[in-house]
Amino acid sequence: MTTENIFEDSTLRKATGYDGTEYTIGDRVEIHPETDLWIRVSRYGVVVGMSLTSKDRVHVEMDKFPNRKQPFAGSEDTFRKI
Repeated sequence: MTTENIFEDSTLRKATGYDGTEYTIGDRVEIHPETDLWIRVSRYGVVVGMSLTSKDRVHVEMDKFPNRKQPFAGSEDTFRKI
């Protein structure tokens, strides 16, 4: 299956957030309150992809940075579904 999303991997469809709830590509998420982005008032975004590496598995386009060329990336427990 080929998609236009370069961050998507067919084996990684669901991630588990820091609150234990599962989310997937297209879901709205909140970044963890202990991160620098949350402190700088960039708290919400949309999951745009997931990659195979364990450290940069979830790619999120944050609401406060809509024109950023590359989405923010973090482990699956850095975000939670809202």
